[in-house]
Amino acid sequence: MQIPKGRFKINLMEISGSLGDLATFLPLAIGLIVVNGVNATSLFLSAGVVYIAAGLYYGLPMPVQPLKATSAIAIAMAVGPDEISAAAFTMGVIFVLLSLLDLKRFFGRVFTRPIVRGIQLGLGILLVKSGWKMVFGQNGNAVTGMAESTVLYGVAIAVVCAGIILLSRKSRRYPAAIVITFFGLLLGLLERPSGGLSSLAMGWIRPEWSIPFNADLYTVLVVLLLPQIPLTFANSLAATAETSRQYFGEGARRVTIRSLAASLGAANLFAGLIGGMPVCHGSGGLTAHYRFGARGGGANLFIGGLFVALALLFGRSIPELFGLMPLSILGVMLIYVGFEHARLIADVLEDSRELVVAASIGLMTLATGNLAVAFIIGIAMNEIVGKLTRKDVWRKAAWEKSS
Repeated sequence: MQIPKGRFKINLMEISGSLGDLATFLPLAIGLIVVNGVNATSLFLSAGVVYIAAGLYYGLPMPVQPLKATSAIAIAMAVGPDEISAAAFTMGVIFVLLSLLDLKRFFGRVFTRPIVRGIQLGLGILLVKSGWKMVFGQNGNAVTGMAESTVLYGVAIAVVCAGIILLSRKSRRYPAAIVITFFGLLLGLLERPSGGLSSLAMGWIRPEWSIPFNADLYTVLVVLLLPQIPLTFANSLAATAETSRQYFGEGARRVTIRSLAASLGAANLFAGLIGGMPVCHGSGGLTAHYRFGARGGGANLFIGGLFVALALLFGRSIPELFGLMPLSILGVMLIYVGFEHARLIADVLEDSRELVVAASIGLMTLATGNLAVAFIIGIAMNEIVGKLTRKDVWRKAAWEKSS
């Protein structure tokens, strides 16, 4: 299969787009390093290699993100690095095996258009909520290691960054994500002039290759993976495949349910063996890369190469480096991406039945904060609305026949 020429160019727009998903990636990645003791070199090296591989295969800005539910639970419970590696390895085994099956028919029945649009809406809502918390300083500097600031200062930074995004999001000379990333790092250096770059030490932390057999199985399977797997099916496979088609059309022909399951599985096997973090693809990350300017695999080559270089050169001081970035800057990026991702439901607004299903998933996500629960409720709602619709059609046909 030929990949169109130009898919691997690296210019300012591709570089800007490559940085668009840092707001999702960095807080969880740094949290796993600081709180859980995950090897920083292993984490960024595995993520970088997977980014490059995904870019080369798909020819698109395919995101590589932490497994959100798994990572959040692991950070909250201070789970050890052995369990995190085992969770990644187990996730890899599951999805490599799933990729050997014909999943198209199953996904076609379960993940109908209103269900997928509801997932996209729900994820958009979660991104906006997370961004709002970052802007208003509710995420906790102790967990993320990111730069701490007063609420008023954080809001002021967010307002400036929102203005930069609105003014330069389509600029080829000053792409938004590049501008606000450098702006954030500059602010961090100005806030901590004595402990900024001087605290960065070159050197890596040697990864230890091993199969993680010593982890506690209950923690891995029940605590870390059970809440994650429905979300991975919904967002990393179904919604990512559909979002790719919405943005890239025929250019996304390699992005199938089976290929996503295979690449997700292989990525997690590698991360588990090298002591990294569990990762996934994600429709929200795809929107982040796309809306900040990325259109091809060049974005993946840049961000993947950057992560590999950071892992090998600054693995010992990665938390300090990214800790310079004020959380409110990442927050405003998440808010922007969340709104853009929620807009993907536009094509169901004219169909009241599909809109009810999609809106129910969005509202349940807003109420519970749990996209997996909202997804299950959405499936039930889809069945109920479908039966009511079929009954109405049958009654109308019977009435017309009798009259």
